[in-house]
Amino acid sequence: MTKDYAPVVVFAYNRSDKLKNCIKYLENCPEARYTDLYIFCDGYKGDRDRDDVLNVHSFAHEYAIHSEFRTVTVRTQEINRGLAASIIGGVTEVINEYGRVIVVEDDLIVLPSFLKFLNEGLDHYQNDKKFGSISAFTYPMKCLTDYDKDMYATRKAECWGWATWADRWDDAKWKDVDYSGYFRNLKLRLSFERLEAGIERLMYLQYKGRIDSWAVRWIYYLFQNGQLTVYPSRSRVINDGFDGSGTHFTDRAGKDYNSPEALSGSAEDIVWEECRYNKRLEREYARYPRGAFLVYLLGTVSYLIKGLLIVKNNE
Repeated sequence: MTKDYAPVVVFAYNRSDKLKNCIKYLENCPEARYTDLYIFCDGYKGDRDRDDVLNVHSFAHEYAIHSEFRTVTVRTQEINRGLAASIIGGVTEVINEYGRVIVVEDDLIVLPSFLKFLNEGLDHYQNDKKFGSISAFTYPMKCLTDYDKDMYATRKAECWGWATWADRWDDAKWKDVDYSGYFRNLKLRLSFERLEAGIERLMYLQYKGRIDSWAVRWIYYLFQNGQLTVYPSRSRVINDGFDGSGTHFTDRAGKDYNSPEALSGSAEDIVWEECRYNKRLEREYARYPRGAFLVYLLGTVSYLIKGLLIVKNNE
């Protein structure tokens, strides 16, 4: 087989059981044997997480000896860098060597068609610069039940099993977000919030240094740059991290679409074609999962006001 497949980069921290499960499902992809795998393992924060982190490191090194992938490269850190620095650094290292990359976090479970979908998407849209990334995840939205295409596009990027190209990734301004300009532009903020309820809150928390999110900055960069993300009409990945074990996610809304049943019926073969921006699906995506609308509304208004106060205080 002569086809060049995109390398897969897996990020792990302190959950060896999640990493083992994630890799087990990745191995079920027929393309795995022709794919280079990189495992980036973050370091420990102190004595409290030391043993769990070292177990992850140990498993990664042992797996590299008897893996189903073409090659396995393991990168371990002694000191905790945090998810944002790990992903930005790891993706940059690998994508600059290969020109493209598939990104997976350790709590994801993928279908056997996961690598096929992302590799074919990377090939098909590589030269179409209006696309910034490919997602293998989508919510099981009602409007997709009678949707007659295999993919759709929105302005919202996704971080649960995705891929991109070097010429898109390397242009992202990770440390140079113009927060002053963002918070001054109410129209821009409202438009960005429409991509996903609560994303305005993440921008505010990122600016304040209360979170260190690569994802919100990546999503904002692609949005600001006018680049779309391609989604499958049937998901090829679920998130297994809603059990309280993750750093950022706890047991909350999401179990309805993050279960093995949510992946049933996903088609293996994809008919690739011109993919246009779909405003209707974008709106539906932004409202999923459905929570308490009033809570989301009040939260959004609260952070919009906080953003305006930032502008006022900096004048």
